[in-house]
Parts: sequence; C-alpha cells; structure tokens
Amino acid sequence: MLTVVENAKIESLCAVVSSKNITVEKRLENLIDSKKISRLKKITGFDSFSVAEEEICASDFCVRAAEILFDSEQVRRDEIRALIFVTQTADYFMPSTACTLQKRLNLPNDIAAFDLSLGCSGFVYGLYVASSMLQNLTDGKILLLCGDTSTRNICHDDTSCLSIFGDAGAAAVISKSAGKKIFFNLQTFGELSETIIIRRGAYRNQHLVENNSLDVRENFVFMNGLEVVNFSSKYVPQNIADLIHFAKADISEIGAFLLHQANKSIVESIAAKLQIPSAKVPFRASNIGNTSSASIPLILSEMKRLNEQTNFLSLISGFGVGMSIASAVIDFSDLLCLPTEKLVGGKNS
Repeated sequence: MLTVVENAKIESLCAVVSSKNITVEKRLENLIDSKKISRLKKITGFDSFSVAEEEICASDFCVRAAEILFDSEQVRRDEIRALIFVTQTADYFMPSTACTLQKRLNLPNDIAAFDLSLGCSGFVYGLYVASSMLQNLTDGKILLLCGDTSTRNICHDDTSCLSIFGDAGAAAVISKSAGKKIFFNLQTFGELSETIIIRRGAYRNQHLVENNSLDVRENFVFMNGLEVVNFSSKYVPQNIADLIHFAKADISEIGAFLLHQANKSIVESIAAKLQIPSAKVPFRASNIGNTSSASIPLILSEMKRLNEQTNFLSLISGFGVGMSIASAVIDFSDLLCLPTEKLVGGKNS
C-alpha cells in the first residue's frame, strides 16, 4: 500500500537497551564450537546482545525512553493525545499494556491508548497509524512506544535465534508540521506467516508440557532462517524501490537508509541490490542484536551516541515477522534524537 501522510513528523526520539550485555561466545557456550561461532559473527555482525534482566519487560524499556523525552522538556505530558505501544511481548494477555502505560507515565485520562501486535516492521507501522491519527486532531501530539524482549521467546538450545536476538525499547513523539510529508509503502505476506512463529502459548494451541516442564522447543519461537534471507532479498528491495519512485525521490537525494537490523549480511545484501553506497546504510547493532520493532530507533540513537549525523532526508524500512514490510521516506532535518540509554533494574545509567 503506497500512501502519503501530510503535515506530520517525528519530533523527538530516544531508545533504551539493557545494561546486561552477553557475548555471542557466552550465549552459545557448549552448543557449537568456536570456529562456527566465528563464522556466525562474521555473517550476522553481532558480537554481543542487550538482554533484559529477569524482572524487566518491553514496557519498562519504553517507559524509561518516554521519561527521558519528557525530562528533555521537548514535550509535556498534557500535550499527548494518544499512546501507541508496538510489541509482540506484552506485559499481559489483557489488559492492553498501553492502558497500564498511561497510568505509569502519568498521562491524562483523556487520551486514546492501544497496543499494536507487530514485530520487525512495527515502528514504521506505528508511525503510519500515529501520523494518520494526527490528521483528525485539532491539537496535541502522539507518543509512539515500541519494543520487545524477544530473548524470552528463545529455546535454550536454539543457536539460530540465540545468535541474533536482543531486547530493547524506544519512544518517539509524533507531531504536526506544516508542509512536511511522510511517504509509506506497507505490505503483508500472510502466506509466509510460519516463517517466524511461536506456535503455542496463545489460544489456537496451548503450551506443551513434557515431564512437568514447559521447556519444550514448540513453546518457543521458530525461525526458518533461509526463508527469512530469501524474503529479505526478494521483496524488501522492490518495496523500497517502489517507495522511492512513488515519493519522486532519488537514491542520491536520500542521506541515510535506516534498515531494520535483521543482521549485517541481510542489510548489506539489500543495499547491494539497490546499489546504495554502503556509507548510507549504517549497521549499528553489533553490540545490541536484532531488537525487533526497536531496531530502527536504535540506529538513530546509536548514531547520536557516536556523534554521527542523524538529520537527513531518510528512508526507513522494517521487515520480518508476519511476514510484513513497512518502509517510509521521512525528513529528519529537525529531529531531536537523544543518545542510547541503558536500563539497570528499572533505572537508567
């Protein structure tokens, strides 16, 4: 779905990772040998991972990110008209985690608050929903939160997922901006829904119990790695190319291509197919991991932490579980991006 939303922008953004960081070697200890670990690191680009402490949920990362934005005095709590929480690792089956976040963040009762159950494409989908909602508001701003604790969904011996996923959260304030446009291309490939899936634990299939234990592979995430690579190579470049054409832009005009940090090889492959200079396609997740919906905000916050330029006309693209793709061309020329923060037992450092 190619579309454009006018008079909207991301005003400010912050991302938060865990203070707990685990190396690939430690994670895969006693599972594969050191030579295979070295090859994996070269392919994925991941050296270590942000891993949430036992008591931390995705919402905790997002609360901290939001509080940092409020503390920056760029946005007031009474300006928020809606709260959108994008996650696939919610606090509860019910109620919506967004409702609990309204209370935790001391936001007014006179707001809309709801969850969006999306993964890797979730930040861009959330941006589309938030910017579209703005069109029907006379004033105010929308708080977009996104994050996941994907490491909780990994079986203890699943080397393919243990070598990729990390935990994080982010917050962004979406506001009106006269004359600005955000161009979107949203796609869904439900026929590939079993490429990344947790088959049990919801209402279609209950958890399996063996020997009085839930530690059964089918209760955890399954990922067909080869199919993920094929999907990313076949569909994502075309999605991006179609969006650039729709936005009447040119690769040379776009300052940065911020692609979901699925892994380094996938990011580089997409860039090569589109003939984008590697300098325009940052990979900044080496010590964080693939953090699902938080990965695009984390590219920006990591670039800020490293004193790199973030104020470009940019193309952002999230792709993965669903399978789904969501890309956008957006002007970040006046974005307030804050450097990555760390969460320690509910507190920042």
